[in-house]
Amino acid sequence: MIVAIPGPWKDRSEFLNQIVSSTDGKFMLAGPMLANPSERDHIMVEFAEADPNLRGAFQVAGRGRLKGPTIGAIARHRSVAYAYFRLQVVGQQERILRFTQVLRQIGGIAVKIESVGVAHEWDDWEQLLRSDDLFALYTGFVTLVADEHHFYSCGMHHFDLPDVQVPRSLSGDDAAHVMNQFNYYRISEQPQIEEGHTFSLSEDSPRLTLSRVDDVRYPADHPFHNAQGLWDLR
Repeated sequence: MIVAIPGPWKDRSEFLNQIVSSTDGKFMLAGPMLANPSERDHIMVEFAEADPNLRGAFQVAGRGRLKGPTIGAIARHRSVAYAYFRLQVVGQQERILRFTQVLRQIGGIAVKIESVGVAHEWDDWEQLLRSDDLFALYTGFVTLVADEHHFYSCGMHHFDLPDVQVPRSLSGDDAAHVMNQFNYYRISEQPQIEEGHTFSLSEDSPRLTLSRVDDVRYPADHPFHNAQGLWDLR
């Protein structure tokens, strides 16, 4: 999982010094490693120069939820920190929160999950990671997209699961409901699903047959790519 956090840091030296001074030495930057020695834990952080396209990318990824002052601050950012975490979100929420809070503390402006293309205000991000609401966690790390032939989810690799796709013959609302319920069912119940199984929202709902397909939406090295593929529901 890749998390992009734009900030006001003019160079890597300022970035490093602010981490040490703002955390009283509890966190330190050694090469590409942001370390928390007391917890014997670390993540990889890539420090990059400002990106002129970042404002537009955050606006799209924010899905209308980013506030005007936040967008303005992103437009004025001077650099970007890219933090890397394991793809499995469940079970490491506190760890993600701990490290990203350091970057907020030193002036990080907002959060964009590069491995799905979803952005959050800081307060929303921290509430998401502290919440016991598994469906809220799902919607924070997964988005729904459409192409010519399918509606599909993007981001289920954050839960170590395949994504899902349904045909465009469904209405947008029906497709979203089916995909959200199917994805949430798999996250919350962890069922054993096999090729040829069926899924329905209720006893009276149509049965959808499941088949597994490769993820050809994105190249294998793309952050959106799901190595586990997708469940195709028909």
